[in-house]
Amino acid sequence: MRIDSKLCHISENKAVVQVIGWHNDKNLGSALAEGPTVEVAEDNAISRLKKRLKSVTNNDTYISSINEEITKSTLKVQLPNSNKIEKSNVNHEPSDWSNELTAIDLEIQRLNWSRDDEISFLEKKLGYNNRNKITNYSDIVNYLNLLKNENQQKQHKGFEVNINSLIDESDMILRDLSWDNIQGREYLQKEFNVSTRKELNEKQLISFVEKLKSIRSQYLPH
Repeated sequence: MRIDSKLCHISENKAVVQVIGWHNDKNLGSALAEGPTVEVAEDNAISRLKKRLKSVTNNDTYISSINEEITKSTLKVQLPNSNKIEKSNVNHEPSDWSNELTAIDLEIQRLNWSRDDEISFLEKKLGYNNRNKITNYSDIVNYLNLLKNENQQKQHKGFEVNINSLIDESDMILRDLSWDNIQGREYLQKEFNVSTRKELNEKQLISFVEKLKSIRSQYLPH
């Protein structure tokens, strides 16, 4: 049996490898496993594949011949193709998790989390104390979705904070200009065709504040 190996993920202390067994041109099946190194992950995946083949064939003689051939094979590790997710013949789940694992890393970077931050979140949401212990694909997808939702909430909170900050700044400038509510509404109507600052988006609010600053610099002494 010929064995093809594919490196699906690698980090400082974890590697995930997929192996596919071939007999001539026939695909005998595939298996996915992890380990602290590529070599260990590969050995674990081969062991898992042999167990699957044995459960399917229930033929010890056949498995023995496979074992002998495996020891003679030259195993090759390929980097995963990020544009293609292969399907496992056994559980119909993607055997290449590289896209999901890369997306998780990106979400962690966007959140600007430390390792402790991630562990705390992971324990609270999924009960794992280490991302490398996730071996279930559905948990990987769930974790990615939780991180995306956390990022969306962070962005929304950041947006609200900036909006409130801009409104506070415009209040201060309006006081410097001694403008009342009527003057403020008239200026908003003239410049932005709205009657209140709540109708402005963040970009418009920034423009509103800059315009007020310009007016203040023209009419008030420094």
